[in-house]
Amino acid sequence: MTRKVLCGDDLPNRFTALLGNAHSVDIATAWATPGEHLRELAAAATRGVKIRAIVGVSGNATHPDALKELNTITAGKLRIVPKGDSLFHPKVYLFERHGRGIVKRQALIGSANFTRGGFGRHSSANEEIVLEVGPGERADELADWFQDRWDRCRMDSHISEVIHRYTEDWKRSPPHRQVQRVTLGWVSRRRDLLGDDALRPKSLEGFRQALCECEEHLRDEGREWEILDPKGRSYMRAIRDRRKLLLGEESWSQLDADSQRRLKGSYRRQDMEWWGLTGRIVRKSWPAVLQNESRIRGTLDAVRHAHDHEFPDVAVDAMRALRDIDDVGYGTATLLLTLARPDRLLSLNGASRNGLGALSGMSPSTLAQPDNYRELLRWLYRQPWYDDGPQTDEGLVRIWKSRAALVDPFVYEPT
Repeated sequence: MTRKVLCGDDLPNRFTALLGNAHSVDIATAWATPGEHLRELAAAATRGVKIRAIVGVSGNATHPDALKELNTITAGKLRIVPKGDSLFHPKVYLFERHGRGIVKRQALIGSANFTRGGFGRHSSANEEIVLEVGPGERADELADWFQDRWDRCRMDSHISEVIHRYTEDWKRSPPHRQVQRVTLGWVSRRRDLLGDDALRPKSLEGFRQALCECEEHLRDEGREWEILDPKGRSYMRAIRDRRKLLLGEESWSQLDADSQRRLKGSYRRQDMEWWGLTGRIVRKSWPAVLQNESRIRGTLDAVRHAHDHEFPDVAVDAMRALRDIDDVGYGTATLLLTLARPDRLLSLNGASRNGLGALSGMSPSTLAQPDNYRELLRWLYRQPWYDDGPQTDEGLVRIWKSRAALVDPFVYEPT
């Protein structure tokens, strides 16, 4: 009997090797998420490998997309262990080969769930340890255990209906981001918190959790600002205070020097970096903004009072109107529009366009074109978390009112 301890990249590599020689595979796991491990399993299924899986869903840590993929991969040979008093916690992977009337089994058993965090081929994956067992008596015993558990895990409803109900429950109550970090592995880029298929928030609460994790990334990067604290050096405060100055009754040219610097996003040197969050009105544009205040306010008022169904067209018309003013570029135009409607509009500038391009799948160099800005906004409005409201929780209400502008922390890369 062979025994081998696997950890790090050895685990996914060995899983792929065993999968390549198997005629059938049985999987029992507490949690499952999409990732390369599922793609490997799907490729095996297309080669004719027979696959069965038993998956737990405790804490909603299993991703619904993984269940949908497994249902396809296994041709319906999927059992889902419902939430209950006991936690379904095994991590067992059985590989079976047939030849000359002999069945040989090998198994992997240990700490790794069938998740990207457990089987990920990246340095930020979880630290896992797995024992390879077999062929021999122990692997046969594990196969007997799996068959017994399979027989006892009868589904009360058709598997597709069970997955549908779980998906709806998962959307209402997604797992905490800390749980998602365990299942999906550490994310190296802030924008992946919104762009990764498995991580993408499905609700406004999920978006809040993503913002909290984004704050952790910012701290790790040494940034001296936050996102959500309305009284701190934060996006929320910068958006709120600059918006008041922009839309207040006092003429911008009559504001005191400090207030003008806040509005422009170029406050005192020690505070300049965070006052400019969501973008700055550059020195070249500021005189044009002051000279055309009445015209700009009229454009912003049209956007402020527009109905939701009028977006994104009303924003694109306003963007064109602002850019018709000499020395007002797309960065200043979209900043002014975003401060006017932080619930609806995205600030686009040199520090954010690469990230926004990556998220939307559009070319960053073309986003400033009005028609492409329209498509960028349409991408935003299609996000499931974006339309999950309005809210009653005080914290979520604040996020709801600025949810478009709060995409910026995920994509802002200061030069």
